[in-house]
Parts: sequence; C-alpha cells; structure tokens
Amino acid sequence: MLITKVFTFDAAHKLTDYYGKCERLHGHTYKLEVTVEGPVHKNGMVVDFVLLKRIVKRRVLEKLDHHYLNEVVENPSSERLASFIWGELVGLEELLHEEIEDPNLSDDLKAYLEDTKGLKREAQEGVKLYEIKLWESPTSFVAYRGD
Repeated sequence: MLITKVFTFDAAHKLTDYYGKCERLHGHTYKLEVTVEGPVHKNGMVVDFVLLKRIVKRRVLEKLDHHYLNEVVENPSSERLASFIWGELVGLEELLHEEIEDPNLSDDLKAYLEDTKGLKREAQEGVKLYEIKLWESPTSFVAYRGD
C-alpha cells in the first residue's frame, strides 16, 4: 500500500547552469510529497505519520527550510533537490528503526509502541521509500523514484 505525507518549506536558490531569470537569486515555497510503500501492519497502518514526519523534519527540512540551497546542492534545480531528498530518505526502514529507538521520542508514542506487542519491531518492516514529488510552484513539480 502507498501512503503520502505532505510538507512545505521555504528556500532561496539560483541556477548556475542556466540562462534566464532563474539564474538570479530567488525563492520558492516548495511542497514536498513523500510517498512510502509497505504492508499494512497489525495496527492498520503502513507507517505512523508521526514517525515519518520526525524523519523528514530531521533529515530534510532542517537542511533545506529557510536555507540558501546553493550551499547544500550544486546548481539546485528541482531535479537535483529531489535526488538529494531521496538520498536522505532512501534507507527508510533503518531510519524508522533509529527513530523508534530515539531516547527523545515522546513518552506517549514510546509507551504506545512498547505496549503494543510486536508493533515496535513490526513498525519498520517492509517499509520503503516509493516516490518523492517536489513542487517548485503550484504548476511545476518533479517526481523521483530513485532511478
């Protein structure tokens, strides 16, 4: 089954291998769609949206939101940004395991995972990144599946 979580972030960039107005410094409010594939677990979910949000925030948004993207990715076109984001999230099963083991995980979520037999272990099994969609504007996006 596929599930998607949507995020937004603001950032500035300029395209260095381009001729036109986008070669000048400018900004966007990006929309990021992270689609995950996996089995539906005993709790009725593929993955807990709270865990997915924590991973994307830490691995992607903290690096891109309100940043000058040229300092993060060379010639940061939407295509290159999508590839960068994919690289940050591609080992999703392991990232979920790390997140579940994080001592800073909220007490409520930690108790829920520990009280539900097998859910802590099962929560990351078979879950993988399926697709990244990065919207640079309301009418323009790139979709990337790690090809």
